[in-house]
Amino acid sequence: MMEGLLVLLAIAALAAPVLLIVFMVWTMQLSRRVRDLEGLVARIGHVPAPSPEPAPPAAQAAAIAPPATTTSAEVEPEAQAGPWVGAKPVAPQPTPPQNSSETAAMPPRAVVLRADKLAALGDWLKANWIYAVSAVSLAFAGLFLVQYGIETGLLTPAARVAVALLFGAALVAGGEYIRRRWGDRDEAVTAYLPSVFSGAGIVTLFGGVLAALHLYGLVGPGMGFAGLVAVAALAVGLGWYSGPLLAALGIAGAYGAPFLTGGESNHPELFYGYFALVAVTGLAIDAGRRWGWVSLLALAGAYPAVTLLWLGADWPELYALVLTGLVLAAMAIPTFTLAPAQGGAALVESVFKGRPRGWPEFPTRLVAGSMAASVAGLFVLGLSGAGEFWLALIALTALFFAIAVWADRAQALEDLAILPGLALTALPVVVAAAWVDPYRAFDLVRGAEEGTPVPATPYLILAFALAVSLMAAWRSRRGARWPVAWGAGAALVAPLVAGGIEFGWQPADLLGAYGWALAVIGVAAAMVALALAFARDDGESRPRVAGFALAALALIALALAVVFTKTALTLSFAVLAVAAAALDRRFTLRPLSVAVQVGAIGLTYRLLIDPGLGWAFDAPWWEMLLAFAGPLAATFAALWLYRPLTRPAATAVAESAGWTIAAVFASVVTIRLVDDFTPGTGTESHWFTGLLAVIWFAAAANQLWRVRLGGWLAKLRWALASVYGVIGLFVLAVGLTFLNPAVDYSTDTAVHGWPLLNTLILGYLLPALVLLAVGLRFTFLPRKFRLALTGGGLALAVVWLVLAIRHFWRGAEMDMAGFSQPELYTYTMVLLIAGAGLLYQAIARRSDLLRKAAMAVIGLTVAKVFLVDISGLVGLLRVFSFLALGLALAGLAFLNRWAASRMEEGEETGD
Repeated sequence: MMEGLLVLLAIAALAAPVLLIVFMVWTMQLSRRVRDLEGLVARIGHVPAPSPEPAPPAAQAAAIAPPATTTSAEVEPEAQAGPWVGAKPVAPQPTPPQNSSETAAMPPRAVVLRADKLAALGDWLKANWIYAVSAVSLAFAGLFLVQYGIETGLLTPAARVAVALLFGAALVAGGEYIRRRWGDRDEAVTAYLPSVFSGAGIVTLFGGVLAALHLYGLVGPGMGFAGLVAVAALAVGLGWYSGPLLAALGIAGAYGAPFLTGGESNHPELFYGYFALVAVTGLAIDAGRRWGWVSLLALAGAYPAVTLLWLGADWPELYALVLTGLVLAAMAIPTFTLAPAQGGAALVESVFKGRPRGWPEFPTRLVAGSMAASVAGLFVLGLSGAGEFWLALIALTALFFAIAVWADRAQALEDLAILPGLALTALPVVVAAAWVDPYRAFDLVRGAEEGTPVPATPYLILAFALAVSLMAAWRSRRGARWPVAWGAGAALVAPLVAGGIEFGWQPADLLGAYGWALAVIGVAAAMVALALAFARDDGESRPRVAGFALAALALIALALAVVFTKTALTLSFAVLAVAAAALDRRFTLRPLSVAVQVGAIGLTYRLLIDPGLGWAFDAPWWEMLLAFAGPLAATFAALWLYRPLTRPAATAVAESAGWTIAAVFASVVTIRLVDDFTPGTGTESHWFTGLLAVIWFAAAANQLWRVRLGGWLAKLRWALASVYGVIGLFVLAVGLTFLNPAVDYSTDTAVHGWPLLNTLILGYLLPALVLLAVGLRFTFLPRKFRLALTGGGLALAVVWLVLAIRHFWRGAEMDMAGFSQPELYTYTMVLLIAGAGLLYQAIARRSDLLRKAAMAVIGLTVAKVFLVDISGLVGLLRVFSFLALGLALAGLAFLNRWAASRMEEGEETGD
């Protein structure tokens, strides 16, 4: 009996704060009415009213109006939302005119989670923290009441749950009574109290239902789930009138109810519809009340809920349907329009410099987040099985259709089409790389018995991609904000998917080369049709026409790659590059110059790497000549076609590619000629390393030539040139050391050919000429770098000359120690001739640097004669050596003096 009394006292103690607050509200309301009556009497009798006691600010505001009997349904949303009220968005830039009636019917767009709104929430909490603490205290009171019943064992389990439910219901009823009787506006003395009591009551009701389910087992999972849903529905309904806090509690409780109840269900697929209904309810609340963060909560709870449901209960078709439906709901429900019409800034514009349209409005950001989450979920779904792959493909296509067609008036959502477009493009490639169905089922057919049916999966995927390209093209003509971007998407999706299938799936092995090539050609024909359709709309620049033409050329090249042999494929690429240049010249389609650049780079890649030099060395002569001559002619034909146009990038790339191909072609022909005349030497020879170095030096020169284009690619080209140059120097170093015939004259390193006209030219002189050509002709390079290249080329040329002289006199005994007398005499004569030549060039060019270099060579000759020849030569050779030196020095001294005087006269006269 005593314990029962204590329980009643506890309930009374918990109810005392409520009664006290109600009494204070009633007293303050009565005092306000008395003051109103006194003021009215004073005005009627023209008698000054007595000065009332200072009233609280809220009471002063309430005294201006008649007694607050207005229901909350008549209160403006901003007045009820408190700190969560949505701010007015920044006015967007003018958009194409829309139907005025539809525009007027649209509610104002909410903008949430901004810095000013978070600051406003913080300010509200600072000023009204007591309400938040009161709500938490009341909620804990209900929960502790249940806990007390557990600890004491006083009440039966059913009574404990009943007490908690009654207490929660009392709090909800009290809050609703205060709201209906005195209102919940900011200026009312009862502001925020309804939310405090009702919120605490909702939490208590949730706790009571969970206690009945998990603590006492009074109800089963089905009944517990129904109870939680009922409490959530009550919270949502109260929130519609009392504010977003209760609506948020209801939505959160609705999402948590299935997971909190536990148990098993014979029909778990029904929960997909349940979660979708909760999300739609939250979005609908936002549409009516403009509480944007309720929409955020609705979507933020829906995605993890349906994902966990899919992982636990499967039903991928419903998962894909809900993911797609959430995006469609986010597009239409918050703006309350049948067809989305979001205007203002798009998400991509937020990264523009200065953000001319401002930040995207909240409905736009809401759709962007929903689209990103749905696309990610569908992409993961597509990697989990064959059926799931097709579901994901259909859903992604539907999302692209929603942006391109259904939301054709929503210019702020245009950029979001890139998300499903990228997923559609990447999904077939990732499926192949991960070796999951449907690629796994397709690939296993390769090892199956003959006659096994081959899945038509690549054809179907390509059909989806073509449908997406056609939708993008339709939107491009529809009057989009970015028609060229839509055109680019239309020109990219289908070709990229076709290329991904070709390189990831190798469908020609199972479907047949001609069958797959014909499908690719069909897509190319569609691109040509689109180019013709847009030819009348694009004007003079014709960017979309050029994009579709590029796509058609790329698809034709892909089809040719499937069918043709190595040589035929290389020639087809060359023809396509020339065709692109011709189309650019005929119709002034500047973007087609990209095809010329890609074609030139592709031809260089094929001739150097794939099939590359290994194929060129082994292929039949006629096939090799055709494979190199065709691209070489194509590059110079493109240069000729571009003569009247201003295409600096395409011209530079074609020119560099042409000279690179020419250098490689000459090297390959030379190697094969030498190999035919000297069979069996293999690749371990000085002439092979020299020619290989020429190839890499030519590739480096190609990159250096393109450096003059500038831009952000200049650093990359410098890096590539450095890599190529280092490889060439390494190969050349091998030829100068290990394969040098003067170091080790063997079968592999032997010199083939006649004196002065042999493989030493290929091994050393040809690389020297390449270095000299780059150092002297590439005037746009830094001066020090050019001097280094020129010096390296001269040093290598000297090496060749020394080895050529030694081979002339020693033959196969080049690696023997010492020098013969004719050899020493020849070195002296060559040095004298070189010094004389340099001096002549100094006079002709009036170059003091060359004159000094000439005198340095002459000094070296003198040192050689007096230090080497005097002991190495005997007889008449010694006589002739000193005689030639003396006469040559006398003449050269005269020429040097005369050249110096001429240069001084030129400086005085200013010549």
